[in-house]
Formats: sequence, structure tokens, C-alpha cells
Amino acid sequence: MSLVSTTAFILKVDPLSEKNLVVALLTKDHGVVRAAVRGARGKSKRAAALQLLTEVSLTYFRREGADLARVDGLEIVASAFDLASRAETAMLLPYLAESALTFVPESELGGDVFRLVRHVLDALEAGVPAPLAARYFEVWLLRFAGVLPEDDAPEEIRLLIGVMRRLPLIALSLKPPRPAALGALESLTREARRTFLGHELKSYQFLGVLG
Repeated sequence: MSLVSTTAFILKVDPLSEKNLVVALLTKDHGVVRAAVRGARGKSKRAAALQLLTEVSLTYFRREGADLARVDGLEIVASAFDLASRAETAMLLPYLAESALTFVPESELGGDVFRLVRHVLDALEAGVPAPLAARYFEVWLLRFAGVLPEDDAPEEIRLLIGVMRRLPLIALSLKPPRPAALGALESLTREARRTFLGHELKSYQFLGVLG
């Protein structure tokens, strides 16, 4: 049995029993971990911490051969409540979470994606437009997965990807790309994602509200 202390983002929450939940966590040091959280259903301190893309500090342990780890300590580091409450960002959070859960295998480290999620959330908190943040996130996530076909993209899109690779989101938002360029980039990332996965993410259909 190993005991691990780390920080993580909440990616998904499902019922496990009458009082317990199972969560999918994107940890800073150990990739995606699925764990049981006892006493987390209903109105409780633990339930309040298990909001989508809230960053938490936690301790968990896993018995050898067990499918699920078990969460011990759990505290909020940074809540995503404000972003979830804003009309312009609420629909983006499920997409970010499902994307991370899909593209980070449970057996592999996900430190790059963890840092990407933190960067995007910080930028959204600072007022970066959600459509720009979504495209930035897609470019980097697909690059990490090795499935971004940037060499085959039109020149304007290759240049835009190059800028996204050089600049943080807040700096990029000071001179944002043309809406048409962002639209073309979305088409590129959408096709790359669908080709790689063989299907579309369920949460993608809700991104139309981002404009």
C-alpha cells in the first residue's frame, strides 16, 4: 500500500454508494488517478471541494491490485466556482475536464497537462476570452499527444500556432487573433481530435455558446 500527497484537479465525479463518491483526478505528479471519497455525498466539506476543475491538495492511498485509490485528506487550493458561475466560461470547464481525462492515460504522468489546465484557468480568471482559451488549450493538448497536424495547416494557422507556442495566454489576448483565424484553427483541432479518438467528446457540443 502506497501513501501519496499531491495536488490535483477534479475532472469527474460519480456516485459510488449511498454516502461515497468516486472521483477522477488529474494529479500534479502521478497523472490521472481514480479514487473513492468517503462521506462526500450530500452537503459536506468534502462535497464542496469536489467541484469540476477545483484544485485540491489531498492524500490518497491504493492497495496493491485495487482499481480505486482511497482519498484521506482533502482541502481546496483554488476553487473554480467563479468560472462555473460565469455564462461565458461555464460551458468551457466540462470540455477542459473531459479533454484532460481523455488525453492523459491513467498509467502515464500528466504534469504538462496539469500545468496547462492551471495556466488556462488563471487566464480565464484574468478575463481572457473563452474561445481564445479553448483554442490555446486544444493546440497544446494535441501537441502533447503528438497528434496536432500543424505542418499540413494553412500558413496563417501555422503562424498562429507558433504564436501560441511562444506566448502565454494573457499576452496573446492583448493582440488577439482574427475570429476567422480562430475558427479555422478550431476546425483543424476538431478534425485532429476526432481522427485520433474515433469519436467526438460529449462536452464539445456545448462550446457553441462561447461564440
